[in-house]
Amino acid sequence: MRRRVLGIGLVAAGLAGAGGALLLWGGTAGLPLAAPPPGGRPDLTLLGVRVVEDRAGERLWEAAADRATVFEGEGRTLLTRGAEPVRITLYSDGRRLESVADRVVVLADRREVLLEGSIIARSDQGITLRTEHLTWSADRRSLETDAPVTLERAGLTVEGEGMEADVTLERLTLKVHRGSRVTGQTKDRS
Repeated sequence: MRRRVLGIGLVAAGLAGAGGALLLWGGTAGLPLAAPPPGGRPDLTLLGVRVVEDRAGERLWEAAADRATVFEGEGRTLLTRGAEPVRITLYSDGRRLESVADRVVVLADRREVLLEGSIIARSDQGITLRTEHLTWSADRRSLETDAPVTLERAGLTVEGEGMEADVTLERLTLKVHRGSRVTGQTKDRS
């Protein structure tokens, strides 16, 4: 598969602004072509993309998607699924949160990444988050949602509505706690 690297001009044109991003794309075989969302004509559409944002030599996030639609005038890039969900990894202080979602919206001017639809996120601490909407702020290095959330770890399930958290999902605040249940330990912790 032949890969191409787009330079700084495209990066500044809509992916991550001053944060610095690298965009790679490859073959398009087998990818469905969905219509771009309403709200303007896209400036660029790419298939089979990988997007990376670094700041001052530190990785902030990286994503892989079947399709990227760039709306340069709006400072917005839409990453969408085809056969596979969008995969995105968020980084903070040497930790990471690996996620899948139906679509990801990169808002370059606000330095935010919005995950939407069927989100499953797993922290490197073994915590799984399920929700429909999730916002990552690169400046604050935090996650936020007003949607219902389910958190699971080692036999403990916590449900709520609305959440603010770090990428480890260990330091979090639920806006509304709907309940918790213990289903048993999955590992011996002696």
